[in-house]
Amino acid sequence: MKKLIPALFITLLISGTAMAAKLTTSKEVVDMSLVDQSVNPCEDFFQYACGSWLKSTPIPADKSQIYRFSEIDENTLVILKNILQNYQVGNNTPGQIESEKLGKVYSACLNTAGNEVTAKRGTEDLLEKIHLLQNKENFMPLVALLHKKGINPFFGIYTMQNPGDATHMIATVDQAGLGLPEKGYYSDEENSKIRVAYKNHIKQSLLLAGIHSDEANTLTNKIFKLETAIARIQLSAQDQQDPIKTYNPIGKAALQKKTPALNWNQYFSAINFAASDVLNVVSPAYFQKLSALIEKTSLSDLKAYMTWDTIRETSKFSTMALQNEHFNFYGKIMNGTSEREPQWKLCIASVDNSMGEALGEAFIKVAFGQNSKEMADNLVFNVKDSLKEMITKLDWMDDQTKVGALKKIEKLNQKIGFPDQFRTYDELEVTDDSWFMNSLASNVFQFNDSIKKANLPVNRSIWGMTPPTDNAYYDPTMNEVVFPAGILQAPLFNVNSSLAANYGATGATIGHEMTHGFDDSGSQYDELGNLKNWWSKDSAAVYQKKSQCLVDQYNTYKTEEGVSLDGKLSLGENIADLGGLKLALAAFYKTNPNIPEADMKTFFIAYGQSWCGKMTKEAERTTINTDVHSTPKFRVNGVISNFPEFAKTFQCSEGQAMAPKNRCSVW
Repeated sequence: MKKLIPALFITLLISGTAMAAKLTTSKEVVDMSLVDQSVNPCEDFFQYACGSWLKSTPIPADKSQIYRFSEIDENTLVILKNILQNYQVGNNTPGQIESEKLGKVYSACLNTAGNEVTAKRGTEDLLEKIHLLQNKENFMPLVALLHKKGINPFFGIYTMQNPGDATHMIATVDQAGLGLPEKGYYSDEENSKIRVAYKNHIKQSLLLAGIHSDEANTLTNKIFKLETAIARIQLSAQDQQDPIKTYNPIGKAALQKKTPALNWNQYFSAINFAASDVLNVVSPAYFQKLSALIEKTSLSDLKAYMTWDTIRETSKFSTMALQNEHFNFYGKIMNGTSEREPQWKLCIASVDNSMGEALGEAFIKVAFGQNSKEMADNLVFNVKDSLKEMITKLDWMDDQTKVGALKKIEKLNQKIGFPDQFRTYDELEVTDDSWFMNSLASNVFQFNDSIKKANLPVNRSIWGMTPPTDNAYYDPTMNEVVFPAGILQAPLFNVNSSLAANYGATGATIGHEMTHGFDDSGSQYDELGNLKNWWSKDSAAVYQKKSQCLVDQYNTYKTEEGVSLDGKLSLGENIADLGGLKLALAAFYKTNPNIPEADMKTFFIAYGQSWCGKMTKEAERTTINTDVHSTPKFRVNGVISNFPEFAKTFQCSEGQAMAPKNRCSVW
């Protein structure tokens, strides 16, 4: 679904093995009662496949969007809630070595009274450290302190697989520090009202953190001015998708020379980082300009901005007043959500974020059977085999490029359900009375774990998602597809549903992730995960032309609010959506070269219903501006309209919306 380590889709709960059976058998992948028979599938297949669902399914007050697969999330939440409630009272069933710690983390998050006291004190301690900064000479050690706690003013640091040497990890410094979703929000005319609301949010948050009213007014203006200046020098969302632009290995000495206002020796010393002389700098131009910006900005303004960034990045787990203010802006204004999620759901997400693999180890014991794993493995194998055949038969790719592509397919790794070995959390210390302090402790734990991997050999057994996650990803540096147990549940996947249904829904998702290895970004990595050009000039030119067809196609789409999609921003995902369904269909044909018309209809309806979804208008606008995925309607119609097989199955005439005269075909 997402390319690499996406946002969590998590919602869970109910107990025991009986629930596990129910989860995998209670929902069919295709539900014909969701179809709107009054709609012509050749004109709007999304509305046809999902119309009755769209009419009968309101967006919950505590959500900004809902999908048919949200049922998976809710079931998962119930399972996890039951597990954690047992751990709270010392009932270690199913057996879990980390049960006491998991119970503490969950209890602390639910303990709102205890958190009020500790969050207030913890926030004051952090803000006092910023207040005590007396000169710019000690600026970077303070930034380092905040970074370790998961607060990232100005920039962030993490370790990733080295795109230039896929066998080792590399420390990476990246732009960070914006409170609005993307740099365009700070200047685009269409977002002027959001900027006004954001400034008010800054002011209200400062007041709630104990800053005096008169000072809050002054600080708000300083903060927004500096944050706008930071946004102006950052890479755009589109540029951040470019692996060539964002891979810039630079030695520490050279980095220091380019950024004289940033004392990197102090910073690296403060975070205990001395593993490597070379780092990846995502945007050298950003850091050069940031250095100049910090040089000319007064110390008081820098402190004001760091104060705000600290409050903003901790407000989700801070005092209830700050939590509510955070929700009022990011939930209501930015995404159109009218109510907060219940505290227990927020707490499960928090536990998953802090100790996700420990929680996942318990989850799979009650929610993921061996039959599901075996069938998913088989689907992945068949789709992979179809990808190999597809590449072999391509008439536009020359032999030189095919050799590279086939090597990549041959080396493609698959991870299904859960890790072979679960992560341990021995070094994470938690309490049972402070969500705030536990969250900071988890951030420190994750930070230290990441930094210590710099320059070490890559551990290819590590997962980028936890087992309960309802999502999937392809990692181009690992050249692997990963499908956690959370996504391999009904109604997306069901061992008792037809092959047509499972190939149309989960098969398309599998193909989607595999196709990411050959999209506008993933195609630039070789079979080992190195950022390396293995394309001939001629094949690359044809590929670019075919990709441009999709850019042009999606640029023509508009929402009901009249907002245009960004075909360039979403190109990688659109290539993967189109290629994924094509691979799933090819794999399905392998099971029966003469597929009956009824099964073909089931296949396409399964794909359409896998994306039944709706968003608030606010969430839709934010998605279009910042998300690399298209909105649900166009993830369906944009793909389906490029399939002659669909037009034949549903007897569409050329010229109808789902059967255009000119179609896009990348693979």
